[in-house]
Amino acid sequence: MKLLYLFLFLGFHGYSQSPHGDWYSTLRAADLPLVFHIQKNGKKTIITVDSPKQKAYDMPAEITLLKGNQIKVEMKNIGVTYEGTYYPDSISGIFQQGAIVENMTFFNQLKEPEKPRRPQNPKPPYNYNSEDVTFPHLKDSFYLAGTITIPKRQLPSPAIVLVSGSGPQNRDEEMMGHRPFWVLADYLTNLGYAVLRYDDRGTYNSQGRFSSATTLDFASDAESAVNYLRNRNDIDPNKIVIMGHSEGGLIANILGARIDNLSGIVSLAGTSIRGDSILDIQTRLLAQSIGEKESQMELTHEYNEAVWNAVISASSMKDLENNLELISKKYVKRLMKKGFIKRSEKADVIKSVEQTILNPWMYEFIKYSPSKDIPNIMCHVLVLIGSKDIQVTSKENIAGYKNLLPQNGKLQTIKELKGLNHLFQKCTTCTVSEYGQLEETFSMDAMEEIRDFLQEIWK
Repeated sequence: MKLLYLFLFLGFHGYSQSPHGDWYSTLRAADLPLVFHIQKNGKKTIITVDSPKQKAYDMPAEITLLKGNQIKVEMKNIGVTYEGTYYPDSISGIFQQGAIVENMTFFNQLKEPEKPRRPQNPKPPYNYNSEDVTFPHLKDSFYLAGTITIPKRQLPSPAIVLVSGSGPQNRDEEMMGHRPFWVLADYLTNLGYAVLRYDDRGTYNSQGRFSSATTLDFASDAESAVNYLRNRNDIDPNKIVIMGHSEGGLIANILGARIDNLSGIVSLAGTSIRGDSILDIQTRLLAQSIGEKESQMELTHEYNEAVWNAVISASSMKDLENNLELISKKYVKRLMKKGFIKRSEKADVIKSVEQTILNPWMYEFIKYSPSKDIPNIMCHVLVLIGSKDIQVTSKENIAGYKNLLPQNGKLQTIKELKGLNHLFQKCTTCTVSEYGQLEETFSMDAMEEIRDFLQEIWK
């Protein structure tokens, strides 16, 4: 949903020069260079946007020139807004896309951005062997690609499969300049464990199709990784753990109930409550983190709840489609009446909601309840969630795990880690925008909890 935009009011408005030309900046939260191309076209000013790192050029956008050298740039199809003030040598303002809100200054000359410091990134020489591998999918005719790191001694080794969170991720779960799965693989392999991490299906070097896949499809990918490890001579087939982050933690729940003779699962910010409840909490906290008005949050919540209830009761996406249109028309009318969106934005809001909900992943995510699988987990369990996580909140999800896990004599460790966010970083503002600004990639507190758990189950 469209969130309330924040405005930067600058005190000096004395310049009257035009903003025409090329302007360069880098979005720090995502380590993403951006270029504005602002040109005169007759009486109109037009703009296109480049994202060179994503190999996306001349993307269409809308530009509005306002009083006092104010400028507004919108890319409605991907929910981007930039508000700022232009000067002879710069445009200074605020960038927003979803939960990312960042002060951002564009310059009229290309400046090499300062590389974010990532002190935890592994550095050679490595005390283990690293091998790029491919392995077949158990059910479908495609291959997944990844990297396995193996201790130089102690063979066959206990092994860990790392499973990434939602969205197309590479084997390092790389985001906002951080590579947490690389950091984890290095740490765990130095402890004596083999670690397999892989690119999501249809992403980077893995085959398959990402866009139509659901959580259950990604679970079958992770199961294929376990099967691959069990057929390697240097891996102990009876000592394998699935470690998943975010959606990967949910997948660990599924496979903990499905796979026989699995040593354990590690759920890092994994969920234990139904998808609509996760989204309900998440959207409220994200809206609060960027300062959205309470009145807009309440109306947006009503809209979201109506949509999620329609998904829960739908027998199919086709059944949902007509109902979703009626819901959107009702609530968009109310949003316009309150002044939260403009009439010109009506069609874009309706289309955005349809595109978000009417895809296989979101449809199944909203419907799926971990209560189907957690009571059937047969192996040892470690659950870690940061106390400052605003994407998978600790209170509700820790309670869910405690209520649902079976009493089966297995080790079950469930912990809230103080001061950590969704990426297991020690945070200050603890917003999504801060992820890329923090130097820490993955807290040692969390890694030591993982170490202790593995030592206990494999002692």
